[in-house]
Amino acid sequence: MLPHNNDELDDRLDDDNSAGINQDTARYLQHIESKLYADIQARKRIDSGLLFLSCQVGSASLAWLLFSMQISISIILAMSMILALLPGLIDCGESFNFELSSERWSLSHAKPLVAMSKLAIGGVIGWNSTQKIVTEVRSTESQIQQTYTEIKSAQNTNTFTLPEGVLTPAMFILGLVATWVLTIPLRRKPNV
Repeated sequence: MLPHNNDELDDRLDDDNSAGINQDTARYLQHIESKLYADIQARKRIDSGLLFLSCQVGSASLAWLLFSMQISISIILAMSMILALLPGLIDCGESFNFELSSERWSLSHAKPLVAMSKLAIGGVIGWNSTQKIVTEVRSTESQIQQTYTEIKSAQNTNTFTLPEGVLTPAMFILGLVATWVLTIPLRRKPNV
């Protein structure tokens, strides 16, 4: 039941504040605080995992996108590797602790295995996503060089060669013409 006037309400509030916080209320607030902290940590891990997955997929996709846009292979490699290694680098940066005091200094890492695994997985995925592109580019360059060499060698020779597939029909036509020429004298009538 609420008090009827403001003076009574102020007296009750003063009594509650002077007595301190109820122990049940303190435990409840502590429980809420620890639950909120656990939820924040879980959300942080989920966000970190989503960032990691999206960077790995984005690295492979970016490599093919840049390749289709005919960007230089060195830029493709650099951009894909940076994107693939980004989550591991972020994790390394956030989990290192550097302490400096008048007596000593210390450097510690909260989760070195997680950061190292993210870097390793990112490196492998980044390397594999660009390796096929690099192989295709090198194969194309060698085929272009081979074609260029064949063209240059064909230009240096002055001999006439028939294209492939023309020799058989040409020989057949020459045979028909020779047969026709040989049969012309036989068809003429002798003059009497």
